[in-house]
Amino acid sequence: MAFATRSDLLARSNARRLAQLAVPADMDMVPDEALRAAIAGSDLGAFTSTEQAALALALEAIDKALADAAALILSYGIPTTVQTTLLARLASTVALYYLQGAERMTDDVRKAYDGVIDTLKAHSRGDLDLVPAAPTDPVPTDDFAVIESRPRRYGSSCPDED
Repeated sequence: MAFATRSDLLARSNARRLAQLAVPADMDMVPDEALRAAIAGSDLGAFTSTEQAALALALEAIDKALADAAALILSYGIPTTVQTTLLARLASTVALYYLQGAERMTDDVRKAYDGVIDTLKAHSRGDLDLVPAAPTDPVPTDDFAVIESRPRRYGSSCPDED
């Protein structure tokens, strides 16, 4: 299961940019509305066979990028059952990074990807929890505070306590 869909990716980018990134460079560019229709699952009969072939390859590239993004997120310990808009955004950012490719990489895309990686690392360290609480989890209360400390090593730290 993916953390983001084709539609999520389109919502966080635009059809022209996705077409430029996903349609193979040796094929003619497809119209923006063609990629929108393909992502929506609409009938592509109004487009030429060459455009339909380019769209099929573009969708294949998009699906591969989304699958690779999901695999990356899974590697940081986030279960596939978690579906949030934040994870959809993170997965879309990673997928766009993968679609961008090394020869067309921009600083903005690289910085966004690095931000996602930093967020995922913070989750794996336990600094940030990207998994929302389950309905069965206990509700946190503000009634008390739990303070823990290590035992003293060398006796009293305050001379007045002796």
